[in-house]
Amino acid sequence: MGIPAATRSERADAITVILYAGVALVIVVIATVVRVLSTFRDQGIAWSIPIDEQPISATVGSGSISLDGIAQEAVVFATDVNAVSVVAIIAAIALWALAAAAVVAAVTLVAWNFLRGRFFVTGNARAFDVIGWTLVLAPIAIVMLETMGRNGVTAALGIGGGEPVHPIEFWTIAPVFAIGVTVGLVAVAFRRGIRLHGENRELERETEGLV
Repeated sequence: MGIPAATRSERADAITVILYAGVALVIVVIATVVRVLSTFRDQGIAWSIPIDEQPISATVGSGSISLDGIAQEAVVFATDVNAVSVVAIIAAIALWALAAAAVVAAVTLVAWNFLRGRFFVTGNARAFDVIGWTLVLAPIAIVMLETMGRNGVTAALGIGGGEPVHPIEFWTIAPVFAIGVTVGLVAVAFRRGIRLHGENRELERETEGLV
């Protein structure tokens, strides 16, 4: 008994995922370019830092609307940031882009295999491994790199000598970490399915040999 072909609904779902993956990859590229341009400006490295709460008057909509409020953050520009921090900022942006591209590529591979009717194959299990490990490790590394970059910016501004990563920052990536672990379990399940499928194929061959 061969591997059943994908149904029409399964093929439609796989094609939809592949199309969305292509759009997602374009968005990743655009978002990366925008982030680079918004961070590295002529005035220096732009960074958002918390400030003491204070009332402000500002305009929105290109000055068409005025409003009053309380500012809690401000975008500052730092020059003469040390080389290590600059490299860390660049690495954080690059890692974010690479991690997103890796997840998109892995999802595309799974969808492509599903489109061809290849479900319990090693390629799918490896793709889920890539997704899982990327979602687990990349956010942690990005938080640490961004902390190094922020410390360099604040040091250049003379408002701090650097702070370690605050635990609350790891809590912000906890959902992504949990998703990564869950996808890792999916990879384990696929490997079990591959092993079971192989055993069934072997049993079928032995049965056919006895007939």
